[in-house]
Amino acid sequence: MCKAILSVLFVISGLANAQDLGGNLAKVWRPYGQAYVTPVVNAVGMDMNSGLFHTAKVGGILPFGLSFYVGVQVGGALVPSSDKSFSMGFDDSVYIPLLGMVPSHDTVINAPTIFGSKNAGTIQETYTDPVLHTRVTHSDPTIGGLINTSIALLPIPQVGLGSLFGTDVLVRYLPSMKLASYGKVQLFGFGLRHNVSQYIPLIPIDIAVQLGFQNFSIKDTAGNNLFKLSTFAANVEVSKTLAILTVYGGLQFENSKVNLNYTFTPPGQTAETIPISFSVTGKNKFRALIGLNLGLLPFNINVDYSVGAVSAVTAGLGIAI
Repeated sequence: MCKAILSVLFVISGLANAQDLGGNLAKVWRPYGQAYVTPVVNAVGMDMNSGLFHTAKVGGILPFGLSFYVGVQVGGALVPSSDKSFSMGFDDSVYIPLLGMVPSHDTVINAPTIFGSKNAGTIQETYTDPVLHTRVTHSDPTIGGLINTSIALLPIPQVGLGSLFGTDVLVRYLPSMKLASYGKVQLFGFGLRHNVSQYIPLIPIDIAVQLGFQNFSIKDTAGNNLFKLSTFAANVEVSKTLAILTVYGGLQFENSKVNLNYTFTPPGQTAETIPISFSVTGKNKFRALIGLNLGLLPFNINVDYSVGAVSAVTAGLGIAI
């Protein structure tokens, strides 16, 4: 079951092939690598912080007012066309046979990001020949994208249980496990939610507040931490239930940060490698969302739309009692 979920999760999101991701990054210097992965950091961070609630009601119909939920929430961050390619300039070095590494200035022209075309873009390298003392410019192909998509889908299994003194808990978990020949993946997250409407007599809507923390990592085939994502979210939720239909919405403050580690092999080199490490912070800090939840005991179906620096559609299917 878990392997099936993982296969769907990473094939859809384009992050399954850690070997390809690490292999692509191994060909580029840090500034290029940062520009290449930033769109996926924005998208996955948005997806991870999606689907944390589908109602503001805390508690349920089980004995002592308890509730239980198990299901899958699928975050779908929308990828704009501007996140599929990039152009930039940065200082680097170029390998010249017999002379070694020579300082250069690189100009990237319409190169694909991880979400872009698999067709390589162009990088233009300009340097001064140390022997002839002349300016030399030449162009080389860049790496291609891994998945050309306009929506980054990330299914996340989760379990919810509550409430104790008006507080329930949300857990997201996938144990560290190998996925085909692409290394290992692991996910852990939890959230705490508290019922606010219980303090307001006769209020006709449900109100709750929630905090959530998550960690998600991808290790390459050598066991190295290639991609490690941490997220935080704090929200205020409101909902109104009419028979089997619940209208819900909320305001959420959030952040996401990815640490990447890989080994760069300079062009023309086979023996020399350079360890590269950097962090990228997701651009989404705040979202407003609105959604609908359909409760057909014991099944639960929800869909919502979030607007922030990144926009996302989230859909969920689960069993709720």
